[in-house]
Amino acid sequence: MDAQIISDGESAGGAVVRNLIFGDVAHQYTVAPHSSAPLLAVGLEDESGGSERALEFLRPAGTAARSLSLVPPNGPVRKLSEPTEPFPTWDFTGFTTELEQHAQLSGDLGSLVPLMMLRTHTNVSRPYTEVLVLGRVRSIGVLFVRVARFDHPARTDIADLVRQALTVSDAMTDYVRIEGNAYFTYEQGIEIERKVNLLDEVSIWELTRDMWQSIEAREFDGFITDPGYEFTRWHFVQHNFEVIDPDSEVGHIAFQECPNGKYQLKQKKFREDSLRREEIFRKGVEVANREFEEYLAREYPLLTFRRLPSFTRTRFDLNVISTVTGHCFGIETDEIAVIGAPEQKLRQVEIEYLETRQHEGMDAASIDTDLDLLTRLVEKHLHKRGTVAERSFYSKLSFLKDCMKSPAVQYYSRECPVSV
Repeated sequence: MDAQIISDGESAGGAVVRNLIFGDVAHQYTVAPHSSAPLLAVGLEDESGGSERALEFLRPAGTAARSLSLVPPNGPVRKLSEPTEPFPTWDFTGFTTELEQHAQLSGDLGSLVPLMMLRTHTNVSRPYTEVLVLGRVRSIGVLFVRVARFDHPARTDIADLVRQALTVSDAMTDYVRIEGNAYFTYEQGIEIERKVNLLDEVSIWELTRDMWQSIEAREFDGFITDPGYEFTRWHFVQHNFEVIDPDSEVGHIAFQECPNGKYQLKQKKFREDSLRREEIFRKGVEVANREFEEYLAREYPLLTFRRLPSFTRTRFDLNVISTVTGHCFGIETDEIAVIGAPEQKLRQVEIEYLETRQHEGMDAASIDTDLDLLTRLVEKHLHKRGTVAERSFYSKLSFLKDCMKSPAVQYYSRECPVSV
């Protein structure tokens, strides 16, 4: 590939020419610039199909250079010698030895970062470039987030592309340079999730591990694990109450034990098991002597409750992101065991919408589409490993109500009041 951003033999679906741009960190943050710092354009492997991307994640191997060009502030591009074989240019926290030996660059390189990813769509009626800027740096790789796009002539020099990209790269600045601002949650206060019931006796640890390996092997097309937050583990002891009246409040309230002796109170409102349910949390709740009924009678005097079995819940989460839409999801594998009747178990994989990475072109309408796609990928993986499962909306509340029909948990009807 030369300095002209065009490919002769593109597929009918279009090709995306990708360039990784290294530049002074002062292009993104308000720090003193280095006047001698160059802009380095690294031509990566082209991508077929012509798809757009809200995000690009590059591990070191993904930064492999097929061409190298220096882009001065003004003037023509200076091409460096073509690599005999592609080699990684960025390795964890800096340039690779291969790049430094090959490029033999002069000037101040210490301030250079993987600044932008340019995705140029060439085989379309109006060529355009997606501008993705650096959004996260981790030891395993770097994440780029789309902030803008611009049209341009088909045969546009890489230097012109870089210069135009720099003029729009500060769009959404504080959503990409401040990690605490990176996410937005649609439908706040509403849980959006699908469930897959596991019908076999399976190890949820092994299942989660196998699925993680599958995602990393790119078998979940369009999804990656959240860089730096790929896998999380959870354990809860939870005491449960069904809300049976009034009709507008039906659902359940649960007390989750915390290490400090307090509780997190979780309330869900829903008339039937479904995709969306209202969810409310209260943290730091104090309940003296575990007198949950007295607490509920005091705090919710207009509600009527039924005590349900308590349980332990172990959950292993794979946190994934759609590179196409920027939506983040949890693939959460649960094992529920009723306290006092541990043979009463529920194992599920929940696929839950969590939040959306802020980017140009955000769209809430694609959440349900992504959720369905990810659920089908989970089901495909379970089928491949021979795990019998079925899709449903079967809730923990329904499980506990079913458990109450079992002689194994009849002690609850004697020890716990029906309502307060």
